[in-house]
Amino acid sequence: MIILGKDKRSKLEADREHYTKEVQEKCDGAQTCHDGKWIMLEPVDASLFPDFVRLLNIKRKPNKR
Repeated sequence: MIILGKDKRSKLEADREHYTKEVQEKCDGAQTCHDGKWIMLEPVDASLFPDFVRLLNIKRKPNKR
């Protein structure tokens, strides 16, 4: 589950075309609560992992080494 606040959701929408159709549908159908949009994703195979990583990068920028 990934919870995106208002500012993070705008980043998702700006980059929407880079996500698979399946992840786009999950994001569209996710419940929006007072603290953000709750997106539940179930990895059934490795094909969606790049999308998951992209979503997690919205939440937190990777450390620079």
